[in-house]
Amino acid sequence: MKPFHPGVAVVTGAGSGIGRGTAKALARHGAEVIVADINFATAKDTVAQIRSAGGLAYPYALDVGDTSSMRDLADHVKRNHGVPDVVVNNAGILVGGPFLDIRPADLRRIMDVNLTAVVYGCRLFGAQMAERGRGGHLVNMSSMAGFTPVRLGTPYSVTNAAVKHFSQTLRAELAVHDIGVTVVCPGLIATNLPATATLASLTPEQVAIARQIAVKAMTLLGMHPDKAGAKIVDAVRRDRAVVPMRLESWLAYLFTRAFPRVTRTGLRLTTGPEVERVVRFVIDHPAVLGIAREAGEIMPYRRGLQTYWEPPDYDQPVAPPIPLRR
Repeated sequence: MKPFHPGVAVVTGAGSGIGRGTAKALARHGAEVIVADINFATAKDTVAQIRSAGGLAYPYALDVGDTSSMRDLADHVKRNHGVPDVVVNNAGILVGGPFLDIRPADLRRIMDVNLTAVVYGCRLFGAQMAERGRGGHLVNMSSMAGFTPVRLGTPYSVTNAAVKHFSQTLRAELAVHDIGVTVVCPGLIATNLPATATLASLTPEQVAIARQIAVKAMTLLGMHPDKAGAKIVDAVRRDRAVVPMRLESWLAYLFTRAFPRVTRTGLRLTTGPEVERVVRFVIDHPAVLGIAREAGEIMPYRRGLQTYWEPPDYDQPVAPPIPLRR
């Protein structure tokens, strides 16, 4: 295990969830953490938590889907903090539903955020690390969906599979510069990913209820993001290539490699159109919708983990780059 003394670290999507947990874990190791998030309020909250524990961190407003903003961030970090030793490309979104019903704007957005931002982030910060000549480490966030073809989750599965393969290829290429690359493939973690999900073929009310129930369920069943962050930092210390996180992710990783046909058959049976028709009949019934609404309101959840906010409407004209704020 190589010595691990990060001087500067950059974490995107660090306003909540795994990003926040990883930023806090890096700060505990003495890193000066750049906390970047599209929601500046949540980025500042992460920074406040780090500083209250004696760490050093700065918040930045950033839309990773805007390549010019990513470039501005990389330049600003180098100029004001120095070349980072660790960069965690964590920001991601979820787009689901029948593929043919998904809006083109949502397809573009998930590609920009989940894939292009990761590639561009690695290129920008990887070039800085290579030029400095002291190595570094890049961490890219994928998902267990990157192992398995998940029906009604095609854009999410495709982007995560691409990130996984890209990371493994880049690891081989950047080894000559002593730059490690780790791809993390989490299972169920208590994040607010469903709170900003876009779901095709559902009414706005159905989407709102599904988001609330899914996020609360994840807080009850998922791994605490602080624990996930600690595991990610440990993977960086050990220079691990692929990190399936939680039992379900390990099982998906192993089964898809050993029994690909069985895995595809199992997913077909559990998420097939027959199941979808039954679910569709149930959720479209007014009485069921009312029950679900009430259940979502009274459902318990672990407090202190989530931030509920609506994502931007990407049908609107592209906004100018969000100014970097320290």
